[in-house]
Amino acid sequence: MSSGARIVTFITPETTPGETPAAPSWQTLRLTGNTLSPQVGTEQSNEIRPDRMASGSIITSQDYSGDLNYEFSATTFDELLAAAFYGTWQSDTPAVGEDTLEIGEARQSFSVVKGYKDVDVWTTFTGVHISQFTLTIPEEGKVNGTFTCMGMGFSDGVTDPTAGGTVVIPTTTTIMGSATSVGDVEIDDVVMTGQACISAMSLDINNSLQAQRCLGLLGPGNLIATQAIITGSVTLAWANDSYLIWKKMMTREAVKLSFPLNDSAGNTYTFEVPEAELDGPLPDGGNTDIVQVTLNLTAKITPVKVVRALA
Repeated sequence: MSSGARIVTFITPETTPGETPAAPSWQTLRLTGNTLSPQVGTEQSNEIRPDRMASGSIITSQDYSGDLNYEFSATTFDELLAAAFYGTWQSDTPAVGEDTLEIGEARQSFSVVKGYKDVDVWTTFTGVHISQFTLTIPEEGKVNGTFTCMGMGFSDGVTDPTAGGTVVIPTTTTIMGSATSVGDVEIDDVVMTGQACISAMSLDINNSLQAQRCLGLLGPGNLIATQAIITGSVTLAWANDSYLIWKKMMTREAVKLSFPLNDSAGNTYTFEVPEAELDGPLPDGGNTDIVQVTLNLTAKITPVKVVRALA
């Protein structure tokens, strides 16, 4: 018998995609769920048998994918964020003590161990890329999201793969909430507090990752990122200022969105979408409703970035 409380996840960066480094340093990931799993593609035989029975199937492919679900906190997910952005943290930009990460072309991969400690079942995924990143800030609750992964290889067994390396336990344990951690949200450099209250937001980075198939290989021969598709949503109280923002959808005029996430230790992550087009219908509401408008955004041209300032 196995308990969900005994499922652990460890991750280490790879130098060569698909190859776990020798004697690696494994970081313990703080997650709310891990759905990484192999998937087997099959094709049913069309053979006509004299007994009318099916002839069975053959394996045509194997894929390795799933979500790493998280509650956002400082430092724990910095490597995964960089992989999702296909970028690298640039120190002391734009100001001393700050690091900047923006959408780029830097490919990064990981080896990920998913272990069931109480029954000694261990699985290892290699060549893991971040195909999609989501960040969700609800009206009430915890800032959360997913790192959707695609891998190039898989192995399993009853021996802990991290035993030959070093295991690092995260030092940051403070999660962020929508009521306590979201700072001034700005649209076109104007703080929305008092103008058009923002009650919820989301951000999604989709790297449009594709598996390249090669003859003689069941798993992917390679994983290739194509266009970065960055979308999201903002829910605002309906007011004159939000009406003027909504109206920009009619002209396709771009807007700028930025919002900081802070924790009680003084760490800040400021997400910036420099140019985004908006879409969304006029809001409606009953006679006991607070009227709100939800605008969907699609980033364009100028790369999305996050600025990190650690205490």
